[in-house]
Amino acid sequence: MLFFFALSCLAAATFSSVVLYQKGERRRLQSGVADPLLMLPFDSGPVVAAPSPPPGRVGDPTLENLQRGDIVEEGVDDYVVVGTVRYREERDTWALHVLDAGSRQRFLEVRRRNGLLEVAFVDVAEGLPSGQLFSGLTFQGHGFSLEGRGDARTTVDGETAGLGTGRLAWARYGGAGGALLLVEDEGAARRAFTGHRIPVTSLSLMPGDLNR
Repeated sequence: MLFFFALSCLAAATFSSVVLYQKGERRRLQSGVADPLLMLPFDSGPVVAAPSPPPGRVGDPTLENLQRGDIVEEGVDDYVVVGTVRYREERDTWALHVLDAGSRQRFLEVRRRNGLLEVAFVDVAEGLPSGQLFSGLTFQGHGFSLEGRGDARTTVDGETAGLGTGRLAWARYGGAGGALLLVEDEGAARRAFTGHRIPVTSLSLMPGDLNR
């Protein structure tokens, strides 16, 4: 008799535990809190943060709305946009896109000048003289004349080859055959890019996998 009484008590206790567990689960589900047992580590390796998606865009890419992940084609060369530096000076805005071709990195400047859209491939230039450059100079055997200068604020997105957000002084020099020299002074640091303007029609654009 005692045996059946003990067995009945054990069954009642077990039933009560099940009921309490079910009530607790119902409360967790309603509150959106996961079961602590399910939150225990399960040898899944290190947690790697997913890269942030590029800014939203409606429609296909254009030279004036390029963003991370887009593909720029020039002839047989393909480049992926991995980052962008955006410049603003009063109402004037332009962009310097960082392009990855796998074996090297290049920059694509996109800017409206005198109402016309201009694009240029440029690379980092070394050996630019310090101090005031005035209205003209000879660099790497080419003569350049000043096209414009001013002060701009920059914002960055993605991989920008060490270029950051801030304020800088800029100067733009043009040369024969579409040659271009861009100079930026950020505090005591000076950097320069040199290259050539190219026809807008020479480029083809495609959205990358991130932007489809």
